[in-house]
Amino acid sequence: MEHRAPTWAPFDAGRFAPVAEDSWTLPADWYFDPAVYAAERAAIFYQNWIYQCHVSQVAKPGDYYVGMVADQSVFIMRDGDGALRAFYNVCSHRAHPLLEGIGNSRLIVCPYHQWCYETNGNFRGARGRDSLEGWIPENAALKEVRLENYGGLLFVNLDRDANPLVDKAGKLLADLQRTCPRMEELVFAERFERIIAANWKTVVDNNHECYHCAANHPALMELVGYVGRSVWSDDGITFSHAIEANERDNRAYKLDRIEQQALFGFVWPTTIPLMFPGTPNYVISHVIPAGPETTIERWDFLFSKAELDEQDRRLVDYMKTTLIPEDVGICERVQKGLHSRGYRQGRFVVDRSRPDFSEHHVHFFQKFVHDALMGAAT
Repeated sequence: MEHRAPTWAPFDAGRFAPVAEDSWTLPADWYFDPAVYAAERAAIFYQNWIYQCHVSQVAKPGDYYVGMVADQSVFIMRDGDGALRAFYNVCSHRAHPLLEGIGNSRLIVCPYHQWCYETNGNFRGARGRDSLEGWIPENAALKEVRLENYGGLLFVNLDRDANPLVDKAGKLLADLQRTCPRMEELVFAERFERIIAANWKTVVDNNHECYHCAANHPALMELVGYVGRSVWSDDGITFSHAIEANERDNRAYKLDRIEQQALFGFVWPTTIPLMFPGTPNYVISHVIPAGPETTIERWDFLFSKAELDEQDRRLVDYMKTTLIPEDVGICERVQKGLHSRGYRQGRFVVDRSRPDFSEHHVHFFQKFVHDALMGAAT
């Protein structure tokens, strides 16, 4: 077979190295170059497991949820037999999107020419169908996308040959279930969303270390204690660190009851599962690239019930009004700094025995990015 040259020039990774202790960070231009961002779609987002929603949001037959994988619209739907399926959100006739948002429907009807599909994706009918010589209805069925239920979180993968997510992220799932034994009973309560003027990697980098926390998140440091009370774990495409509550009466939110401790994790490439001290809770941060220097970050809040009690509401309000704005401001300022002619690459501060400031999990993430893009560019 004739070798096809890549459609982009090979990227310069500078002094990035396989081991965090020896490595410089990814180059600054990887965080704003449109060519890098374009390559990431095929090299990263089309080949990995991307979080969409919680299973409680598609609980009944006919329930659907429309999401995105980079620039590809997809939807998840529970069919008439109760099975969950995922499809590209496009009509097989003339490419009009089929569904929007969240809802429930007995059939899938294209708004353009009213082509009709069953909830399992099978072609149902269309006006003028008999005029299509040799037409086989199965050819018009919606194109299915890989779907996996990961402890109640629904992930999709555009790569039909991808390994199951649980095979690559099993330890984190066990850590989450151990931290919150009632995790499978939690339900979706609400979603919060912010548009961030920063590259998606800037946002993920920030979530992967607490070197910045003492100076930038004083309330969080009163809530949880890192020094001597945190355990790190790496496995496959995930990592987690379990952290104990620090003070019941703190500036983040008052803890009337502590039924679980904290666990902060990561599933490559864009999912950040969080559990905070208090009643059973689960917060999923989903980092969604929206351009070379624009990111949508969504936080899905899961609790024992959709109607929040006072302590749960305090947790949500703290994140919305304090913790999230603190991190958004940091990311947007870093993004501006990445354009400085005085900066190209920095160094990781690494002390694997000190989870309160070690940056080796930032390198853990950046190495996945490096390997994906350098593999794509050769």
